[in-house]
Amino acid sequence: MNRPPVLILTAAFGDGHNAAARGLAAGIQLQGGQAVVADPFAESQPAPNDFARRLYLTLINRAPHAWNLFYQTCHHLPLIEKTVLIHSAAQTRVEELLRLHQPKVVVVTFPVYAHLIARLPREMRETFQLITVVTDSITVHRLWSTAAARLWIVPNEPTAESLAALGIPREKIRAVGFPVDPRFAAPEPHPGDEPPGERPRILHLLNSGLRGGAELAASLAAQPAWELTVGTGRDSKVMEKVKEALGSNVSKVQLLGWSSEMPSLLARNHFVVSKAGGALTQETIASRTPLLVTQVVPGQEEGNFSLLRKIGVARLTPDGPSAVQAIREALADHGKGWKEWKARLAAVSRPDASRRLAEICLGLTPS
Repeated sequence: MNRPPVLILTAAFGDGHNAAARGLAAGIQLQGGQAVVADPFAESQPAPNDFARRLYLTLINRAPHAWNLFYQTCHHLPLIEKTVLIHSAAQTRVEELLRLHQPKVVVVTFPVYAHLIARLPREMRETFQLITVVTDSITVHRLWSTAAARLWIVPNEPTAESLAALGIPREKIRAVGFPVDPRFAAPEPHPGDEPPGERPRILHLLNSGLRGGAELAASLAAQPAWELTVGTGRDSKVMEKVKEALGSNVSKVQLLGWSSEMPSLLARNHFVVSKAGGALTQETIASRTPLLVTQVVPGQEEGNFSLLRKIGVARLTPDGPSAVQAIREALADHGKGWKEWKARLAAVSRPDASRRLAEICLGLTPS
């Protein structure tokens, strides 16, 4: 008899939630299981969810301090927990998914779902085990800890300590790692592991809210021996701004829109230049590719930068001159700085976390 699929609930508020959901689903499939990834907020109310998502992106990109005020307020006061009733459509969708797929294991990569599940009838909750995958690093928002689960999965030991400090029993916390795409654990050699010499390959990833991102790309492209790839995501306006800023250097730069090939992109480059997003920070660690951080969103991304600082590879480069200088320093003395960064990243890299988390999911049965 076929085992029911693992139901994974995610949301498009930050890149980490969806990346963790996709990575885990791929890991489960590689282990011979089945997974269903769903976004009950988007599926139940597409228009309001899209408005909320765009508002979220506007705040973190244009008014990060206002976003941080909301983020910190929700950390100290139970605003989200007290307003779950307004998410009745999403909760109804969760119930529909449970009846449709009858999972024995449910995984949430977005914390609000655990609170919606807590409101389900007891007889329904007893049919599956709930796993919460925490996508924060080091600074853990309390919302991850205020609804029950069988297990909490965290990306590293410092995050496990932070979650335990919020009251979660240590025996329920597993520092498995962040479930990146399983392709990060592929045995093929990484071209980016070879010393760059004087010709580094650099991946610069922009988003629509990064002011000065196009000018930063132009500074990198102006270096005569450097090979630059610029990813601009789904926003065509960002692509046009980059082309304009590059000017005559546009022909020597590889321009990309949104890509699903992050494992291979990171593996071939010597440096990544981008903001400290949750997914990208973990992916650069998995691929052992040094990340130069252009922006840290207050609150939710501060923990990511703290993680890089704890590893010993944190470098804040918000503009072109600082990024160029950081790369030049890393390349000096036969790439001494770059080699040190690579060694530190290799010591903490867990590219197989999705496989190990998949084994946990497939091994659980209802109590």
